[in-house]
Amino acid sequence: MINLKKLLPSYLIAASMISTAAMADWAVDSEQSKVFFISTKNLNTSEVHSFNRVEGKLSSDGKFTASIDLSTVETGIDIRNQRMREMLFKVDAFPQAKISATLAENIMALAKGETLHTELPATLTLMGIEKSLNLNVVVTKTTEGQFVVTSAKPVLLSAADIGLQAGVEALQKVAGLSSIGLSVPVTFNLVLN
Repeated sequence: MINLKKLLPSYLIAASMISTAAMADWAVDSEQSKVFFISTKNLNTSEVHSFNRVEGKLSSDGKFTASIDLSTVETGIDIRNQRMREMLFKVDAFPQAKISATLAENIMALAKGETLHTELPATLTLMGIEKSLNLNVVVTKTTEGQFVVTSAKPVLLSAADIGLQAGVEALQKVAGLSSIGLSVPVTFNLVLN
């Protein structure tokens, strides 16, 4: 005969653990996550740059928020990093870019090893300006406790739309360039644990 009084505490502990795991939030892994952008100068010289610190979280109801530390811009040239921080992003006044989105139920319901290619409406807040975006992403649930969200195609941002045109023009002048492109493709790879 099964002793229900002895099994009940074990059952309640197991049920509590399952419930807690199902309701868990995910955090962006800053070590493994990156945001990249490409700048073009003098009409035909393009370079890949990145931001080295991205933080964020995904709640169990699909609400996603992330912040990009603009002071971590990395272009491969120290003086250019400094100029971008000060003249383009004005990090003293606007230290972060923020992204928010709500993931659909079918994304949140992915099983381990499943992948979904989808469009994700999102909002970018940069320089005090909000910009609606449609992100074309691939979401993979690699393990029970991990999602990987990667851009399936670049997001094309216009400097004029997000308050960066004056900064681009200032960079062009100080660097003595004939041009700096005002449209910038952005890609990302985010790991959430």
